[in-house]
Amino acid sequence: MNSSTRKSGRLRVVALLALLALVAAACGQKANVSTVAGGEGGFTEGTDNGAFGDPGEGGSGDLGGGTGEAGSGDLGGGDLGGGGGAGSGGGAVVGGSSGGTASGGGSSGGSGGAGRRPGGGQAAAGDRTGITGDTIRIGLHAPVTGAAAIPTETFRRGVPIYWTHIKEVFGKKVEVVFRDDEFSPTTAVRVCREMVEKEKVFLLIGAAGGDQITACAKYANSVGVPYLSAGVNQAELDKLRGYFALSQTYLQQNIPLAQLAKKSTKSNKFGIVIQDTPAFRETKTSIETLAKQQGLEVVYSKFISKQPSQSEILTISRELQTSGADVVYVLFSPTPFISLAQQSNSQGYNPTYIGPGLSNGLNLVAQAGCPGVAGSKFLSPFPQLDAIDRLDPAYKQAYRSQTDAEPDDFGLALWGLNKSVHQIFLAAGSGMSRQSIVSTIESGKLFESNVFPKQKYSAQNHFGAQSAHLLEADCASQKFKTIAPFATGF
Repeated sequence: MNSSTRKSGRLRVVALLALLALVAAACGQKANVSTVAGGEGGFTEGTDNGAFGDPGEGGSGDLGGGTGEAGSGDLGGGDLGGGGGAGSGGGAVVGGSSGGTASGGGSSGGSGGAGRRPGGGQAAAGDRTGITGDTIRIGLHAPVTGAAAIPTETFRRGVPIYWTHIKEVFGKKVEVVFRDDEFSPTTAVRVCREMVEKEKVFLLIGAAGGDQITACAKYANSVGVPYLSAGVNQAELDKLRGYFALSQTYLQQNIPLAQLAKKSTKSNKFGIVIQDTPAFRETKTSIETLAKQQGLEVVYSKFISKQPSQSEILTISRELQTSGADVVYVLFSPTPFISLAQQSNSQGYNPTYIGPGLSNGLNLVAQAGCPGVAGSKFLSPFPQLDAIDRLDPAYKQAYRSQTDAEPDDFGLALWGLNKSVHQIFLAAGSGMSRQSIVSTIESGKLFESNVFPKQKYSAQNHFGAQSAHLLEADCASQKFKTIAPFATGF
């Protein structure tokens, strides 16, 4: 490989990281765009354990019991009233227009995880902050720092497509306010507080980053704001009444991934490389234990820095090759993963990489990482473009009609995320409040989008997704293909 080719490859990788950070954030515009604020919030600070009551035993707040039908007890049904008022604040806002409905199907779901979520503090029943006469406002955060120079048009297009397609939720358009959390838990809390206190969002969503999601979810729980995210770590989050994972956590994904590793290996030698962050400690222990239970020999297990140097990547590549691992579990961001795969490929070492989703299963990884990532297999909350027409043909139709562009997997990720949130809204009803959202999710109802996995939660289990799509990198097309939709094991 000549120097100009290597330089071009490095530039592609740099662009890829920024682009992937943006799609993970599920945002369409930059911050500091004018918005309209909603009414005042109805929760007090409460204790460290949050403003939501204790699930499973009736709770100490106004939420009442954690199980049973939504709309019972203090939550009630119908129009609960709520804040009004007006104001202004910074942030990106993306919304749909008014009119229409939507529905979805699904595949296998269930429950997973366990544990009580201590309550504390008092929550004002029927808090509809963020819901006005014509708008439902939700907040979204993710790390996008450093991506300002990358065109964001694809994300701007992607965010409102689902909400515009369904046109309305109970006669109201849905607006999405975005904030960059800068890969920092401290910043995540600051921007989440800003979205709650200044932007008056109804609920919060964390798109990526275990440390940031954990920090913001703890803040949101303390002030009685429901918090949803893609599945990440379970530690600390399993104590929060107002937190729910919309896709499988890393611990949940590790069970089928250990099975996949056993099925894929020829040498029975297994390697593990995981980002060095406290939130992933449980994940490393989990995959090591599960791999050994499958009879695999764990010949390499190491943390990698959050922003590793080329020398660190080179060292890990050489150590993996020396270990003889022919299947390697990876859980770190796309750019260093691509660098590792390319470096290993240049040395004639091409293991099968596997791991939890969702960033490493995006098509940009295949485009920038082939041939090093050839045959890589990653779990994902959503299928790839090759399978979506069988599961939800409305996505491509809506994308083309609204943008005059070809659909991409960034938009598909956003479509699935937003559709999952919509199913929760529909179940909670037109009089939904922050309290009734939590009660509805905990009620045991099955949520189906037919894009993200089915989800079924309870007061004791807020990690309700038990399937994921298995994607494989096809370097002939430089795309990921869906080889097992809604998979539960291998």
